[in-house]
Amino acid sequence: MARAFDISVERWGSGVAAPALWAVAFILIGLPLGLVVVQAFLPGLFDLAGPSFVPSLDAINHLVTSPRLARGIIDTVVLGVVGAVLSTVVGTALALLLALTDIRGKSAFSALPWVVFATPSYFKGLAWVLLMSPGGYFVGLGLVSPATGSAFFGPAGLMMVMAFSLFPIPYFIVGSRLEGLGGEFIDAARVASAGPWRIVLRVVLPMLVPAIALALLTTFAEVVGDFGIATTIARSMNFGLITYNIYAATANYPVDFASAGAQALVLVLLVAGSIVVAGLMGGDRTTTFVTGRNRSLARFHLGPWQAPALALMALFTIGSAVLPLIAIVLRSLTVSLGGGLARSNFSLAAVRTVFDVSSIPGQGLVWSVVYGLAAAVLAVAFGLVFAYQISLASRTTRLVASGLALTTVALPGIVLAFGYILVYDRLPGFKDVPLYGSRLLLIIGYAATALPYCLILMWSALGRLGGSLHEASRLAGASPGRHLVKVVLPLIGSAILIAFGVTTIRSIFELPMSQFLLPQAGPPVPVVIVDDFTQGRDAVACALAIATLGVVAAIGAITSLARRPDALSQGDS
Repeated sequence: MARAFDISVERWGSGVAAPALWAVAFILIGLPLGLVVVQAFLPGLFDLAGPSFVPSLDAINHLVTSPRLARGIIDTVVLGVVGAVLSTVVGTALALLLALTDIRGKSAFSALPWVVFATPSYFKGLAWVLLMSPGGYFVGLGLVSPATGSAFFGPAGLMMVMAFSLFPIPYFIVGSRLEGLGGEFIDAARVASAGPWRIVLRVVLPMLVPAIALALLTTFAEVVGDFGIATTIARSMNFGLITYNIYAATANYPVDFASAGAQALVLVLLVAGSIVVAGLMGGDRTTTFVTGRNRSLARFHLGPWQAPALALMALFTIGSAVLPLIAIVLRSLTVSLGGGLARSNFSLAAVRTVFDVSSIPGQGLVWSVVYGLAAAVLAVAFGLVFAYQISLASRTTRLVASGLALTTVALPGIVLAFGYILVYDRLPGFKDVPLYGSRLLLIIGYAATALPYCLILMWSALGRLGGSLHEASRLAGASPGRHLVKVVLPLIGSAILIAFGVTTIRSIFELPMSQFLLPQAGPPVPVVIVDDFTQGRDAVACALAIATLGVVAAIGAITSLARRPDALSQGDS
């Protein structure tokens, strides 16, 4: 019976629209990514003197023979491994502390990973430069010596920033595993007179090994693909990473697309390798914790350790979220960094510059909101129709589509951004269309970056709809389009709003696509912030960062308020 329904749905959903939608998705994502890979093996493909189709490994060999590029790869891998280990240790410890103990203020501390996760990495990089540079706030206040401040800008400091920035990812993964951990395991150990430390070490941690391994691989992929920290704090240390070297190869004269393509290929292999291994580990189904008879976790009483635990959490909250935010706010309200916190150094000049729509930062703020909203409309509209068509297709098609979407989500944004340059600046048939350097191409790039997220959200919502709805509409003579508008849209309105909000916010903060597809007029916020900071206008950069965070918070609040009636109606029903 179920098979009969599947067949009817496949026939009902088939039509000329599906191939066209796949073609658009290929142009948006598949073609740019494919050209990046091809470029690594055909280095003369986009030569301005004329394309050459002679395969060569010269660009890949150059990664080994060039000390600078080889050092960038080694530094990226080392930073990825160490950063993943540190972040996973911190995230796992935080998850254990909040899930297994009765620490006070748990609700407030549980919000910390979300706050850190939602803050772009280049904001954190800028903040730590303000705090720890020889002329920064810590040195000015006498909290650290100038020698210590200088020493911070090395591998050790960079790894500390990574640990503070990326611990939310392992926290989410390990925390999810802990939620499924039945209390009966801990209760049995208690009956056997095991103490809290012994229970954690001998019972809990062994059951968390798959989640910890998954967190390590996921965080490694996140570290090696990060562009925000690479272009801010790592750049100030002369610590060359692959992502920044890719950008430098395409932005500096002479442009070296072959080198950028070879490095992008290495980056894709590093990320894809970790994804494949993580996927294989995610397929582990040998351990089952959640049953219909699970007991809730009985938390350990911290007793005399309550105060030290609270002090440790307070220090961690200050280091990971409060200090970076305070540094950016203070710098936005002061004239110079060296002037410190003297009363005469405070000024609202940078804030006024940001809210002056005739200034470049003011235009950047306005245009970024416009770009974000336009990209959200484009991505959500296409994603809705595409996801709906896929939901009506065969199971194989749905699995292939969801696998491609998940893979694309994990790939670094800088790889897709580089692919857009190859398509719209060099590929015959596309370069003749006057899109490169336009605002429209930047919006399309933002939409392409967010499209996999939109598809995953839409499929998740569509998957909850019963098959009888499709069958009833079909028997009533409704077309797939009418069924989508009259039946599906009202039921997945909440998912559409979330996709719209997520796409808008992601686009406003998106740095790689902004750098690579910078329009001739109307610069986006990420580019203005990074340029102002690297050119000595850090007060304006910080004021713009704070204003952008305010705009994003407002968009998030509006999205939440818009969802509320829908949620209430569903709850009432």
